[in-house]
Amino acid sequence: MDYAELSRGVRRALAPAPGWPTRGALVRDALLWLGVCLLLTAEFFAFAAVGYDVMARALVFAALAGLTIVLTRTYPLLAPCLAVFVTLWGQSFLVLLACVSYLAGRRSSRGWLAVLLFVFLSLVVAVHVLSVREQTPGLWVTAATALVFCTALPWLVGVYRRQHLELGAAGWEHARQLQHEQRLTAEQARLRERSRIAQDMHDSLGHELSLIALRAGALEMSPDLGEDHRQEVADLRATAVSATAHLREIIGVLRADSEPEPAPTAPAGESVAALVERARDSGVRVTLVSEGPFGELPPMVDRAAYRVVQESLTNATKYAPGAPVTVWLNADDARLRVRVTNTAARGRGPVPAVGGGHGLTGLRERVRLVGGSFTVGPHEDGWQVYAAMPLNGGSVTEDEEEGGAGAIDELQRAARRKVRPWTAALIAAPVVVVMLVVGVVYALIAQVLEDTTLPSEDFTAISVGDSEEDLAQVLPPYPSGMSDDQLEDFVSADSDCDHYRSSSGMFDESVVFYQLCFEEGVLTAKEQLESR
Repeated sequence: MDYAELSRGVRRALAPAPGWPTRGALVRDALLWLGVCLLLTAEFFAFAAVGYDVMARALVFAALAGLTIVLTRTYPLLAPCLAVFVTLWGQSFLVLLACVSYLAGRRSSRGWLAVLLFVFLSLVVAVHVLSVREQTPGLWVTAATALVFCTALPWLVGVYRRQHLELGAAGWEHARQLQHEQRLTAEQARLRERSRIAQDMHDSLGHELSLIALRAGALEMSPDLGEDHRQEVADLRATAVSATAHLREIIGVLRADSEPEPAPTAPAGESVAALVERARDSGVRVTLVSEGPFGELPPMVDRAAYRVVQESLTNATKYAPGAPVTVWLNADDARLRVRVTNTAARGRGPVPAVGGGHGLTGLRERVRLVGGSFTVGPHEDGWQVYAAMPLNGGSVTEDEEEGGAGAIDELQRAARRKVRPWTAALIAAPVVVVMLVVGVVYALIAQVLEDTTLPSEDFTAISVGDSEEDLAQVLPPYPSGMSDDQLEDFVSADSDCDHYRSSSGMFDESVVFYQLCFEEGVLTAKEQLESR
């Protein structure tokens, strides 16, 4: 890594994060700051004397905590540096250090800069231990453990969380692209079905116009027709021929596509009954049930019903070969209903090819164009296709089955709502447990210090020669246990005597130790120990 690349990386790391945080993000930051402030307040008031200095110290640390949290939004890699600096003077900042280290991994993708940051923090802690706290035994182990558990591990968890969210976002984006491609494919199927409808229009109207032209030609040859009338009939025949030609040209433009339609295998104008009979002759076990009066159906409705039955029989023979099929037609004065059902395939049989559902999409489009409704789905142990189409030009409410444009987004929001409580619980449970453990440890230490503290005024009131029984009401419940190494730090310290603290503050640097020596239940000496 050359100097130029390092310089560019540092500039990118020092560049503020883009955008403004949302309202929910500000609320989470405020809750984190409030929790740290409560920990700081509990620490200061539990292990130090209550006074103006304690309040001022708490306010300074609360301001530093707020600045650290702000840095996590703007400069996430710099926030752990400030947190480590403050942690050297306030142990409650370890919780905030772990949080900002996690956020650094979560919000920054610069891995090597994070490694350099970890090395820098390690050097800071090492210098502090050597220069300030070198007299404390075992501090190296404590500092290294705190550094690993409060910076490196939370950062790795944040990196894992960021990668997990990025993979999830990529998956949802892929799903959106697939849905978009599916909509395009369905639109192509609709266009092909409209092309078939145009061909049906050509076959129907072209036939009618040809008959008009033929009859006009026969009328034109009639000897009883006057010359004026003969000319009008000739104009009518020419108009019918011209209309037929124009219709053929328009339909040809509408049907222009890259994939030409295959030649039709069914006769033009074939009825549903003839289609069912032809399928039965081909070996399909199909039954036709007709109910209601069937008069002259509208051409579009008639062809739509024919296409529903045709596509349903094709799918039944493809996906359920050998299964019986029932075609049910019901008509009244208002609408025509078409229902095609089939049972499950009998036996194993050949594995059918996987289709794309384009035929059903085309059927839905054809039925929709005549104002009808179309549904398809499982029925008992088989499959059912149902269409209802109006006969009087009205419309039937359609049950739309295809997902809208925001279906994927709604699924993503539903998935987030389902996972969010568990995620919050997984994050909150360790934090609550750590806070409880820290609180219990601090409370126990505070109680131990309180039980071994002898105030200076009580020490002054004690006189040599007082009995141990008389001093039981003045002395703390327990003496302060001091190791041999600690006794060697004081002048004239005696291991056979009792020792007491002058203050119960854990971080009070001006604490004084008192030594009381008893012999046969009588105080023989009292002394304030001085450091060597």
